[in-house]
Amino acid sequence: MREIPFYTQSATAADPTVANILILAPQVPLLLTTARTYETGVKLLSPDKRMEFVVSAFDIERKNVYVPESGIVFNVAGKIASRGFEVAAAASPIEGLKLWGNAAFVQSRFVDFSYIDGNGVFQSYSGMTPPNVPNFVANAGAYYRFVTAWPVEVGAAVRHVGDRFNYQDNLVTMDNYTTVDAYAFVDIPKTVFGSVDRTRLTFRVKNLTNRLYASWGDPGYTDQVILGAPRSYEVAASFKW
Repeated sequence: MREIPFYTQSATAADPTVANILILAPQVPLLLTTARTYETGVKLLSPDKRMEFVVSAFDIERKNVYVPESGIVFNVAGKIASRGFEVAAAASPIEGLKLWGNAAFVQSRFVDFSYIDGNGVFQSYSGMTPPNVPNFVANAGAYYRFVTAWPVEVGAAVRHVGDRFNYQDNLVTMDNYTTVDAYAFVDIPKTVFGSVDRTRLTFRVKNLTNRLYASWGDPGYTDQVILGAPRSYEVAASFKW
């Protein structure tokens, strides 16, 4: 029998204003940042459980959000609204092979964000997109596990992040980017190390194509961005008792 579960959930939250309230100017109110989330979706699962598909829609509102104007000046956005939907799928067409992918489409906007800046000039960013929020994110990958005396798994994943703005005026765009990671690991059986249930040796390559990209822009320092890590190699060992 095919399984088709539906779900709906809602949540609320309240957070302290900012990490360091001592940097708030005297005229900036000290308010809690509150949030409300609605989400609903459906999941499809094949009878043999080799394929699954999930789609969901969400609606998020945050009120009294402190947004940096500079490194030491914060202003309060009355409300930020984000709406969108997500899709995810996975399939195992043959034993040992798994293919997966997911994507999210987001529309995020300042609904109420107006204030008088330090020079006495009225500023309004209502309708603009908050910094560092892409309207599209996607991930996809595959892995295959070889069933041998020493099981080996190899896999790769691709991540795409859409254009983002580095400041609330939306005048400077940080370009979209795509990165690729790859890995391989081998599970060494207990017969080799008798006192350890499982030993795993892993080799990873991150940012395989050595893509140069901006991973983050700080609204408080609009002339600076954080670059993503270049190609890197990682060797790790893990043990399970």
